[in-house]
Amino acid sequence: MLFDAPLLAFVAALVVSFVLITTKSVHGRFTLDCVAGAQKIHSGSVPRVGGVAVVLGACAGGLLLSPASELWWMLAASALPAFALGLAEDVTKVVGVKLRLLATVCAGVTFSLATGYSIHNLGIAPLDVVLGLPLVAVAFTGFAVGGVTNAFNIIDGCNGLAAGTALILFAAFAAIAYKVGDVQLLGATLVGMSAVAGFFVVNFPMGKLFLGDAGAYSIGFLLAAIAVALPARNPDVSPLIGLLVLIYPVSETIYSVVRRMKRGGGAIGQPDRLHLHSLIYKALHTVIDTSVLRNSASSVLLWGLPLISAVMAVAVARGDAELVLLATVVNIALYRAAYSIAGFAARRASAPRLLPKPTAPPKGQRPALGAQMAGAPSQTEYALADASAH
Repeated sequence: MLFDAPLLAFVAALVVSFVLITTKSVHGRFTLDCVAGAQKIHSGSVPRVGGVAVVLGACAGGLLLSPASELWWMLAASALPAFALGLAEDVTKVVGVKLRLLATVCAGVTFSLATGYSIHNLGIAPLDVVLGLPLVAVAFTGFAVGGVTNAFNIIDGCNGLAAGTALILFAAFAAIAYKVGDVQLLGATLVGMSAVAGFFVVNFPMGKLFLGDAGAYSIGFLLAAIAVALPARNPDVSPLIGLLVLIYPVSETIYSVVRRMKRGGGAIGQPDRLHLHSLIYKALHTVIDTSVLRNSASSVLLWGLPLISAVMAVAVARGDAELVLLATVVNIALYRAAYSIAGFAARRASAPRLLPKPTAPPKGQRPALGAQMAGAPSQTEYALADASAH
Protein backbone atom coordinates (compact mmCIF):
# COMPACT_ATOMS: atom_id res chain seq x y z
CA MET A 1 0.00 0.00 0.00
CA LEU A 2 1.03 3.62 -0.61
CA PHE A 3 1.26 4.52 3.09
CA ASP A 4 3.31 1.51 4.25
CA ALA A 5 6.53 3.06 2.94
CA PRO A 6 6.01 6.48 4.61
CA LEU A 7 5.12 4.78 7.90
CA LEU A 8 8.31 2.73 7.84
CA ALA A 9 10.34 5.83 6.93
CA PHE A 10 8.89 7.72 9.92
CA VAL A 11 9.48 4.89 12.42
CA ALA A 12 13.00 4.18 11.16
CA ALA A 13 14.04 7.84 11.27
CA LEU A 14 12.58 8.22 14.77
CA VAL A 15 14.34 5.11 16.09
CA VAL A 16 17.71 6.10 14.61
CA SER A 17 17.28 9.60 16.05
CA PHE A 18 16.76 8.22 19.55
CA VAL A 19 19.75 5.91 19.13
CA LEU A 20 21.97 8.83 18.11
CA ILE A 21 20.83 10.84 21.14
CA THR A 22 21.26 8.05 23.70
CA THR A 23 24.72 7.08 22.37
CA LYS A 24 26.17 10.56 22.08
CA SER A 25 28.68 9.78 24.82
CA VAL A 26 30.21 7.26 22.41
CA HIS A 27 30.33 9.33 19.21
CA GLY A 28 30.13 12.79 20.76
CA ARG A 29 33.81 13.62 20.31
CA PHE A 30 33.13 13.61 16.56
CA THR A 31 29.48 14.57 16.25
CA LEU A 32 28.65 17.15 18.94
CA ASP A 33 27.96 20.65 17.71
CA CYS A 34 29.67 23.53 19.47
CA VAL A 35 28.14 26.80 20.64
CA ALA A 36 30.96 28.91 19.21
CA GLY A 37 30.27 30.66 15.92
CA ALA A 38 28.49 33.76 14.69
CA GLN A 39 25.40 31.87 13.56
CA LYS A 40 24.98 29.79 16.74
CA ILE A 41 21.98 30.68 18.90
CA HIS A 42 21.62 27.44 20.86
CA SER A 43 23.16 26.46 24.19
CA GLY A 44 24.85 23.20 25.06
CA SER A 45 26.47 20.59 22.84
CA VAL A 46 24.06 18.62 20.66
CA PRO A 47 24.78 15.86 18.11
CA ARG A 48 24.62 17.33 14.62
CA VAL A 49 24.22 14.07 12.68
CA GLY A 50 20.44 14.00 12.45
CA GLY A 51 20.91 13.73 8.71
CA VAL A 52 21.92 10.11 9.25
CA ALA A 53 18.51 9.42 10.79
CA VAL A 54 16.68 11.17 7.93
CA VAL A 55 18.61 9.34 5.21
CA LEU A 56 18.40 5.92 6.84
CA GLY A 57 14.69 6.43 7.45
CA ALA A 58 14.12 7.46 3.85
CA CYS A 59 16.08 4.49 2.54
CA ALA A 60 14.11 2.13 4.77
CA GLY A 61 10.85 3.54 3.45
CA GLY A 62 12.15 3.26 -0.11
CA LEU A 63 12.37 -0.52 0.29
CA LEU A 64 8.56 -0.68 0.36
CA LEU A 65 8.01 1.89 -2.33
CA SER A 66 7.49 -0.57 -5.18
CA PRO A 67 5.37 1.64 -7.49
CA ALA A 68 7.98 4.42 -7.35
CA SER A 69 11.11 2.47 -6.48
CA GLU A 70 13.05 3.27 -9.65
CA LEU A 71 12.48 7.00 -9.41
CA TRP A 72 13.11 6.98 -5.67
CA TRP A 73 16.44 5.18 -5.86
CA MET A 74 17.64 7.45 -8.67
CA LEU A 75 16.88 10.38 -6.37
CA ALA A 76 18.65 8.71 -3.45
CA ALA A 77 21.72 7.76 -5.47
CA SER A 78 22.02 11.25 -6.95
CA ALA A 79 22.01 12.76 -3.46
CA LEU A 80 25.09 10.81 -2.36
CA PRO A 81 27.71 13.52 -3.15
CA ALA A 82 25.80 16.12 -1.14
CA PHE A 83 25.16 13.76 1.77
CA ALA A 84 28.75 12.44 1.87
CA LEU A 85 30.42 15.86 1.89
CA GLY A 86 27.89 17.17 4.38
CA LEU A 87 28.51 14.27 6.74
CA ALA A 88 32.26 14.73 6.37
CA GLU A 89 31.85 18.34 7.50
CA ASP A 90 29.61 17.31 10.40
CA VAL A 91 32.27 14.94 11.69
CA THR A 92 35.56 16.66 10.81
CA LYS A 93 34.48 20.35 10.72
CA VAL A 94 37.17 21.00 8.08
CA VAL A 95 35.40 20.58 4.71
CA GLY A 96 35.38 23.92 2.91
CA VAL A 97 32.25 25.76 1.76
CA LYS A 98 33.31 25.75 -1.90
CA LEU A 99 33.90 22.00 -1.92
CA ARG A 100 30.49 21.35 -0.37
CA LEU A 101 28.83 23.69 -2.88
CA LEU A 102 30.55 21.84 -5.71
CA ALA A 103 29.30 18.53 -4.32
CA THR A 104 25.70 19.76 -4.28
CA VAL A 105 25.94 21.05 -7.85
CA CYS A 106 27.43 17.71 -8.95
CA ALA A 107 24.51 15.98 -7.23
CA GLY A 108 22.11 18.13 -9.26
CA VAL A 109 23.87 17.35 -12.53
CA THR A 110 23.92 13.65 -11.67
CA PHE A 111 20.19 13.74 -10.97
CA SER A 112 19.48 15.45 -14.30
CA LEU A 113 21.59 12.98 -16.30
CA ALA A 114 20.24 9.92 -14.45
CA THR A 115 16.55 10.82 -14.77
CA GLY A 116 16.52 12.92 -17.93
CA TYR A 117 14.69 15.69 -16.06
CA SER A 118 16.02 19.20 -16.40
CA ILE A 119 14.94 22.83 -16.30
CA HIS A 120 14.60 23.36 -20.04
CA ASN A 121 11.50 25.52 -19.97
CA LEU A 122 10.40 28.32 -17.66
CA GLY A 123 7.51 29.68 -19.68
CA ILE A 124 9.57 32.83 -20.35
CA ALA A 125 10.33 33.00 -24.09
CA PRO A 126 13.82 34.64 -24.10
CA LEU A 127 15.14 32.28 -21.43
CA ASP A 128 13.53 29.21 -22.96
CA VAL A 129 15.55 29.68 -26.15
CA VAL A 130 18.79 29.31 -24.18
CA LEU A 131 17.50 26.60 -21.85
CA GLY A 132 16.40 24.62 -24.89
CA LEU A 133 20.04 23.66 -25.41
CA PRO A 134 20.50 20.30 -23.60
CA LEU A 135 23.93 21.13 -22.17
CA VAL A 136 22.71 24.47 -20.85
CA ALA A 137 19.60 22.86 -19.34
CA VAL A 138 21.62 20.23 -17.46
CA ALA A 139 24.15 22.79 -16.21
CA PHE A 140 21.39 25.18 -15.10
CA THR A 141 19.59 22.33 -13.35
CA GLY A 142 22.75 21.43 -11.46
CA PHE A 143 23.24 25.04 -10.41
CA ALA A 144 19.61 25.44 -9.34
CA VAL A 145 19.52 22.18 -7.39
CA GLY A 146 22.83 23.03 -5.73
CA GLY A 147 21.54 26.47 -4.78
CA VAL A 148 18.37 25.14 -3.15
CA THR A 149 20.36 22.41 -1.40
CA ASN A 150 22.60 25.01 0.21
CA ALA A 151 19.62 27.23 0.97
CA PHE A 152 18.31 24.65 3.40
CA ASN A 153 21.64 24.64 5.18
CA ILE A 154 21.35 28.41 5.57
CA ILE A 155 17.88 28.33 7.16
CA ASP A 156 18.87 25.51 9.52
CA GLY A 157 19.41 27.85 12.45
CA CYS A 158 16.58 27.24 14.95
CA ASN A 159 14.97 24.17 16.44
CA GLY A 160 12.57 22.79 13.86
CA LEU A 161 13.00 25.60 11.33
CA ALA A 162 14.54 23.61 8.46
CA ALA A 163 12.67 20.40 9.27
CA GLY A 164 9.33 22.15 9.80
CA THR A 165 9.78 24.15 6.60
CA ALA A 166 10.61 20.94 4.74
CA LEU A 167 7.45 19.24 6.03
CA ILE A 168 5.33 22.13 4.72
CA LEU A 169 7.04 22.15 1.33
CA PHE A 170 6.92 18.35 0.97
CA ALA A 171 3.19 18.58 1.69
CA ALA A 172 2.78 21.16 -1.08
CA PHE A 173 4.56 18.96 -3.62
CA ALA A 174 2.57 15.93 -2.46
CA ALA A 175 -0.70 17.82 -2.91
CA ILE A 176 0.24 18.91 -6.42
CA ALA A 177 1.43 15.41 -7.37
CA TYR A 178 -1.86 14.02 -6.08
CA LYS A 179 -3.87 16.56 -8.07
CA VAL A 180 -2.15 15.61 -11.34
CA GLY A 181 -2.23 11.89 -10.59
CA ASP A 182 1.54 11.33 -10.41
CA VAL A 183 1.52 8.35 -8.02
CA GLN A 184 5.24 7.63 -8.31
CA LEU A 185 6.32 11.13 -7.39
CA LEU A 186 3.65 11.27 -4.69
CA GLY A 187 5.07 8.13 -3.09
CA ALA A 188 8.64 9.45 -3.20
CA THR A 189 7.52 12.77 -1.72
CA LEU A 190 5.63 11.10 1.14
CA VAL A 191 8.64 8.93 2.02
CA GLY A 192 10.92 11.96 2.21
CA MET A 193 8.34 13.87 4.22
CA SER A 194 7.85 11.01 6.69
CA ALA A 195 11.59 10.56 7.25
CA VAL A 196 11.89 14.25 8.09
CA ALA A 197 8.87 13.94 10.42
CA GLY A 198 10.61 11.15 12.37
CA PHE A 199 13.60 13.43 12.97
CA PHE A 200 11.35 16.42 13.70
CA VAL A 201 9.97 14.69 16.82
CA VAL A 202 13.34 14.97 18.59
CA ASN A 203 14.44 18.24 16.99
CA PHE A 204 11.45 20.37 17.96
CA PRO A 205 10.96 22.03 20.35
CA MET A 206 13.87 21.07 22.61
CA GLY A 207 16.60 20.56 19.99
CA LYS A 208 17.92 17.19 21.18
CA LEU A 209 19.38 16.41 17.74
CA PHE A 210 20.41 18.68 14.86
CA LEU A 211 20.23 18.01 11.13
CA GLY A 212 23.81 18.98 10.44
CA ASP A 213 25.05 19.68 6.93
CA ALA A 214 24.32 16.13 5.79
CA GLY A 215 20.68 16.40 6.80
CA ALA A 216 20.12 19.91 5.47
CA TYR A 217 21.79 19.04 2.16
CA SER A 218 19.86 15.79 1.77
CA ILE A 219 16.49 17.42 2.46
CA GLY A 220 17.26 20.44 0.30
CA PHE A 221 18.42 18.22 -2.56
CA LEU A 222 15.33 16.01 -2.43
CA LEU A 223 13.00 19.02 -2.46
CA ALA A 224 14.92 20.64 -5.32
CA ALA A 225 14.90 17.41 -7.33
CA ILE A 226 11.14 17.02 -6.84
CA ALA A 227 10.69 20.65 -7.91
CA VAL A 228 12.45 19.82 -11.18
CA ALA A 229 10.79 16.43 -11.73
CA LEU A 230 7.20 17.52 -11.06
CA PRO A 231 6.73 19.83 -14.09
CA ALA A 232 9.06 17.68 -16.22
CA ARG A 233 6.82 14.66 -15.66
CA ASN A 234 3.57 16.63 -15.80
CA PRO A 235 3.53 19.27 -18.58
CA ASP A 236 0.30 20.81 -17.28
CA VAL A 237 2.13 21.90 -14.11
CA SER A 238 3.79 25.31 -14.36
CA PRO A 239 7.58 25.02 -14.79
CA LEU A 240 7.97 27.81 -12.23
CA ILE A 241 5.99 26.03 -9.51
CA GLY A 242 9.12 24.75 -7.80
CA LEU A 243 10.47 28.28 -7.40
CA LEU A 244 7.23 29.39 -5.78
CA VAL A 245 7.18 26.47 -3.35
CA LEU A 246 10.83 26.99 -2.39
CA ILE A 247 10.86 30.79 -2.42
CA TYR A 248 11.43 31.22 1.34
CA PRO A 249 14.81 29.40 1.53
CA VAL A 250 15.75 30.84 -1.87
CA SER A 251 14.99 34.39 -0.66
CA GLU A 252 17.04 33.83 2.50
CA THR A 253 19.98 32.67 0.40
CA ILE A 254 19.82 35.54 -2.08
CA TYR A 255 19.58 38.17 0.65
CA SER A 256 22.42 36.53 2.56
CA VAL A 257 24.69 36.59 -0.49
CA VAL A 258 23.85 40.22 -1.30
CA ARG A 259 24.32 41.27 2.33
CA ARG A 260 27.72 39.59 2.56
CA MET A 261 28.87 40.91 -0.82
CA LYS A 262 28.25 44.44 0.41
CA ARG A 263 30.70 43.82 3.23
CA GLY A 264 33.46 42.81 0.85
CA GLY A 265 36.59 41.03 1.97
CA GLY A 266 35.46 37.63 0.71
CA ALA A 267 32.77 37.33 3.36
CA ILE A 268 30.15 35.57 1.19
CA GLY A 269 30.80 32.19 2.75
CA GLN A 270 31.17 33.51 6.29
CA PRO A 271 28.28 32.95 8.75
CA ASP A 272 26.65 35.83 10.56
CA ARG A 273 23.74 36.63 12.86
CA LEU A 274 21.76 38.64 10.36
CA HIS A 275 19.56 35.88 8.97
CA LEU A 276 15.84 36.40 9.39
CA HIS A 277 15.61 33.66 12.03
CA SER A 278 18.51 35.25 13.93
CA LEU A 279 16.78 38.62 14.01
CA ILE A 280 13.48 37.12 15.16
CA TYR A 281 15.30 35.19 17.90
CA LYS A 282 16.89 38.43 19.08
CA ALA A 283 13.63 40.37 18.88
CA LEU A 284 11.82 37.80 21.03
CA HIS A 285 14.24 38.42 23.90
CA THR A 286 11.92 41.01 25.39
CA VAL A 287 8.97 38.58 25.63
CA ILE A 288 10.56 35.13 26.10
CA ASP A 289 13.41 34.76 28.60
CA THR A 290 14.18 31.07 28.09
CA SER A 291 16.59 30.67 25.18
CA VAL A 292 15.32 27.23 24.11
CA LEU A 293 11.71 28.40 23.97
CA ARG A 294 12.74 31.58 22.18
CA ASN A 295 14.66 29.43 19.69
CA SER A 296 11.62 27.25 18.96
CA ALA A 297 9.20 30.18 18.92
CA SER A 298 11.30 31.76 16.18
CA SER A 299 10.69 28.69 14.03
CA VAL A 300 6.95 28.76 14.66
CA LEU A 301 6.72 32.38 13.53
CA LEU A 302 8.81 31.71 10.43
CA TRP A 303 6.79 28.69 9.31
CA GLY A 304 4.23 31.22 8.16
CA LEU A 305 6.38 32.17 5.15
CA PRO A 306 6.71 28.66 3.63
CA LEU A 307 3.08 27.97 4.52
CA ILE A 308 1.91 30.95 2.47
CA SER A 309 4.01 30.00 -0.54
CA ALA A 310 2.91 26.36 -0.26
CA VAL A 311 -0.80 27.20 -0.20
CA MET A 312 -0.42 29.60 -3.12
CA ALA A 313 1.56 27.03 -5.11
CA VAL A 314 -1.10 24.35 -4.71
CA ALA A 315 -3.73 26.86 -5.81
CA VAL A 316 -1.92 28.05 -8.98
CA ALA A 317 0.05 24.90 -9.87
CA ARG A 318 -1.61 24.66 -13.28
CA GLY A 319 -1.73 28.40 -13.87
CA ASP A 320 0.12 30.47 -16.44
CA ALA A 321 3.76 31.32 -15.86
CA GLU A 322 2.82 34.97 -15.31
CA LEU A 323 0.43 34.05 -12.48
CA VAL A 324 2.99 31.82 -10.76
CA LEU A 325 5.65 34.47 -11.19
CA LEU A 326 3.36 37.09 -9.65
CA ALA A 327 2.72 34.83 -6.65
CA THR A 328 6.48 34.37 -6.32
CA VAL A 329 7.08 38.13 -6.32
CA VAL A 330 4.41 38.56 -3.64
CA ASN A 331 6.21 36.04 -1.43
CA ILE A 332 9.54 37.78 -1.96
CA ALA A 333 7.89 41.02 -0.85
CA LEU A 334 6.50 39.26 2.22
CA TYR A 335 10.00 38.01 3.09
CA ARG A 336 11.44 41.49 2.69
CA ALA A 337 8.71 43.00 4.87
CA ALA A 338 9.27 40.34 7.52
CA TYR A 339 13.01 41.04 7.46
CA SER A 340 12.47 44.77 7.91
CA ILE A 341 10.06 44.26 10.80
CA ALA A 342 12.33 41.69 12.47
CA GLY A 343 15.35 43.96 12.04
CA PHE A 344 13.54 46.89 13.65
CA ALA A 345 12.31 44.72 16.54
CA ALA A 346 15.79 43.24 17.05
CA ARG A 347 17.37 46.69 17.24
CA ARG A 348 14.82 47.77 19.82
CA ALA A 349 15.43 44.62 21.86
CA SER A 350 19.18 45.30 21.74
CA ALA A 351 18.95 48.94 22.78
CA PRO A 352 20.57 49.62 26.18
CA ARG A 353 18.02 49.84 28.96
CA LEU A 354 19.39 52.13 31.65
CA LEU A 355 17.97 52.03 35.13
CA PRO A 356 16.19 55.27 36.14
CA LYS A 357 18.35 57.74 37.99
CA PRO A 358 17.19 58.64 41.51
CA THR A 359 15.65 62.05 42.04
CA ALA A 360 17.37 64.39 44.47
CA PRO A 361 15.55 65.01 47.81
CA PRO A 362 14.20 68.51 48.56
CA LYS A 363 16.80 70.98 49.76
CA GLY A 364 17.58 70.55 53.41
CA GLN A 365 15.92 67.14 53.67
CA ARG A 366 17.93 63.98 54.18
CA PRO A 367 16.92 60.92 52.11
CA ALA A 368 15.36 57.99 53.92
CA LEU A 369 17.69 55.27 55.11
CA GLY A 370 16.40 52.85 52.43
CA ALA A 371 17.04 55.39 49.73
CA GLN A 372 20.54 56.02 51.07
CA MET A 373 21.28 52.33 50.92
CA ALA A 374 19.84 52.03 47.41
CA GLY A 375 21.65 55.08 46.14
CA ALA A 376 22.33 55.63 42.45
CA PRO A 377 22.86 52.59 40.23
CA SER A 378 26.50 51.69 39.92
CA GLN A 379 28.29 51.38 36.59
CA THR A 380 28.12 47.63 37.03
CA GLU A 381 24.33 47.78 37.36
CA TYR A 382 24.09 49.86 34.20
CA ALA A 383 26.24 47.35 32.41
CA LEU A 384 24.13 44.43 33.60
CA ALA A 385 20.94 46.17 32.49
CA ASP A 386 22.47 46.77 29.08
CA ALA A 387 23.68 43.18 28.81
CA SER A 388 20.27 41.81 29.71
CA ALA A 389 18.88 43.39 26.56
CA HIS A 390 21.21 41.42 24.31
